Amino acid sequence: MPWTHDGRSVGSSSADWRLDCEARHLLGLDGYHCIDARGRRMKIGPRRHRQQYLQRVQAARGLAERDRLAAAALRIWDAAAPRPGNG
Repeated sequence: MPWTHDGRSVGSSSADWRLDCEARHLLGLDGYHCIDARGRRMKIGPRRHRQQYLQRVQAARGLAERDRLAAAALRIWDAAAPRPGNG
């Protein structure tokens, strides 16, 4: 049984595991380069890339799922953040 970021044991086909995996994927997105309408190369940063991903989730699955994914990603990010005095 896999473990989520908060230490819960869940089934590998459960919705909780899918959400945890997708949230970790969202946090791992890097920036990318693309060509704009004028043919210029432009850089999309990691933050904008994550915003675009969440917009696509909202379009496909709705606002509630987008908010649920964003909240899960924030929980994982917060859990991994260094705490003052622990370093």
